[in-house]
Amino acid sequence: MKKKILMTVATLATIFASIVATSACVFSSYQPVEPKCLEDE
Repeated sequence: MKKKILMTVATLATIFASIVATSACVFSSYQPVEPKCLEDE
């Protein structure tokens, strides 16, 4: 029973870590479009 609980916790922790890592990669690679008035000429 104890082993089953530990396996469940490990699985949930792995899923949570992958979700956090994926969202961090998505947000850090996002590059918004620069408005025309702010561009260097």
